[in-house]
Amino acid sequence: MFRSILLLSIAFLCLSYTTFAETSVDYLEGILEVQSAGGWEEVWIGDDISDTARLKLSEDGYAELLIGDSVVSLTRDGTYEVKELMRGSASVATTSLDLKKKLTLSSGNEKWQHEATMGVRGAQASVSDSTGMEDAFTYLNAGLDSLNQGDLDEALINFEEGWDFFEDQNCLFFSAVCYDALGQKRSYARSLQDIEMKDLEMEFQGAYVIRMSDLFIRSLAYTDALNLIHGFEGQEESLNADEKQQILFLKGTAYLGSGQKQDAKTAFQEAQKLIPSSSVGQQAAQALSSL
Repeated sequence: MFRSILLLSIAFLCLSYTTFAETSVDYLEGILEVQSAGGWEEVWIGDDISDTARLKLSEDGYAELLIGDSVVSLTRDGTYEVKELMRGSASVATTSLDLKKKLTLSSGNEKWQHEATMGVRGAQASVSDSTGMEDAFTYLNAGLDSLNQGDLDEALINFEEGWDFFEDQNCLFFSAVCYDALGQKRSYARSLQDIEMKDLEMEFQGAYVIRMSDLFIRSLAYTDALNLIHGFEGQEESLNADEKQQILFLKGTAYLGSGQKQDAKTAFQEAQKLIPSSSVGQQAAQALSSL
């Protein structure tokens, strides 16, 4: 059995926002429409959007808008005012996780192996009638092995089956990791949104907090990001230094988006101090210089 540590790098997208920042559709699954005098007109990837437009997302949609140099994600069906999106992204630089994920596996100890096995819902006695696989833990291990070898398609098959047959949250989380790496952004967002963090192994909770906070921030849901990060406080012993720094940086970004500049400054200072030479440390220093 292996202990897995997800190493994530946060790419800092500098925001050059002005009142007349150009807005365009950068990514789309589902249907995105803009309101016009005659009703609603469908828009497509690459189309420019007026800063006074009202948008409607439907068909279980997911869209990403470029507002200046900032990426804003629309993750739920509904209507959106472009002016509000511009205002919400004006004070922060949005974050985006690097799609080129790497999973580093190191030999785990027996205690972690025991806890992981016991933690899988029904893992001790459950057997899938469809496959004969012993338990969700078997799917998780098989998926992690494939992921470590760079075989995303095979990894995803195992994780999806572990979720479908056993409703294992760990398999759902790593399905999301694969969707992200494969560029399937709607599936990535939906999987993250469906995860119950309390049912994840502690080993994976920090990585989930990083990813979900990042998604909240790109959706301009700054309060949700802060609530998630605050709810995880006190459990940082399971994190490595890189993960701690990423969470602090995301915390600072969420504070900044919420208009709490002093709290943002404190979080960025802590992030920068933790590993000054890392890319996230340098990004935190850049954020501090603008406050």
